[in-house]
Amino acid sequence: MKVVCTYENLKNALVATEFATSKSATLSILNNILIETDGGQLCLSATNLEIGIVKKIQAKVDEPGKIVVSASLLSNFLTALRGTEHVSISVDGRILTLESGAHKAKINGYDVEDFPIIPSSTEQNMMELSLSQFKNSISKVLNFTSKTETRVELTGVFLSFNEKTACSVATDSFRLGEMCVPLEDLVKNIGVANSITDNKKQIILPQQLCAYINKLSDENEIVQCSIEENHLFLICNDLYITARLIDGAYPDYKQIIPTESVTNVIIKKDALIEAMKITTVFTGRESGEIHFDIEGGKLKITTRQQEVGENTTELDVKLEGEAQNIVLNPRFVIDGVGKIDAENVNIAINGNAAPVVFRGYDNNQIDTNYTYIVMPVKSA
Repeated sequence: MKVVCTYENLKNALVATEFATSKSATLSILNNILIETDGGQLCLSATNLEIGIVKKIQAKVDEPGKIVVSASLLSNFLTALRGTEHVSISVDGRILTLESGAHKAKINGYDVEDFPIIPSSTEQNMMELSLSQFKNSISKVLNFTSKTETRVELTGVFLSFNEKTACSVATDSFRLGEMCVPLEDLVKNIGVANSITDNKKQIILPQQLCAYINKLSDENEIVQCSIEENHLFLICNDLYITARLIDGAYPDYKQIIPTESVTNVIIKKDALIEAMKITTVFTGRESGEIHFDIEGGKLKITTRQQEVGENTTELDVKLEGEAQNIVLNPRFVIDGVGKIDAENVNIAINGNAAPVVFRGYDNNQIDTNYTYIVMPVKSA
């Protein structure tokens, strides 16, 4: 193989694909990058068997070829090699040679046949998704996925389609976030999506895939998507992504979203988040308990730690319904309320042991597109 490409293109391609490499000690081949030519392009590929990424860049290809090399070694070399425009790449057997200006490096490679095959889509007509809408829908709920493998289905983002909306959901059993967007805003070629929406398709996206999607450049307006045999395939210009979907039955989360409430509180979003951040000074950032005492036109937030001290904040609110006293984790409140776009927040309460619902509130209307639920820490 003999190839010349720009330094920036090669470096960016490596950054895009290195995300999918594995740190596995038993399958060391997964720590590497496959570099190969494809016509007038150079392809970099990586996979950890759960997610696969292929990035193609323009190059001057004099001789075709392929090789597998260490991703970290190549990344470290390119990071140190600053201020250069072009890189010459050649392969002799299992030796990759890189030349740029005064610098020349040889990297020992591995057997190409040992590198896993990354699945590719067979779908001719793929869905075209608005990347900004897709990213926004996922980012609203991604932080609420479970961090433990006890229930593997809760470690990913649940995505469901019907004829009108697409909803992203995540929960760790202590809190839950749901973001729904109109299907016509998300899918740009609705006709192609009919087979999915007609069957009310439901899938669970791995957390790693969702994190990667959120990193995609906003310069890309459209991402092509297909779902085939428990795999999700995405194409974003010269970037190809495939991921194994999580196999499992997601819980019927709709059952725990209250349809009515005995108490509704309207409060300024910024004031609520500021109060929560102040409470974490006394409770710690990872856990803690705060008392919400709601009565009349006031929300009294109290926290007390015998070893540290105590804090009390009183905020003006608009209250409809019964007075309430509930105990919540302040970090959970910050995480969910911070995702609300509206200036005001509606808090719906049904007692000190029932799920508490947070939604945006503007122009005398509750925004039901984004819903965030927190379970009280304990009965107040």
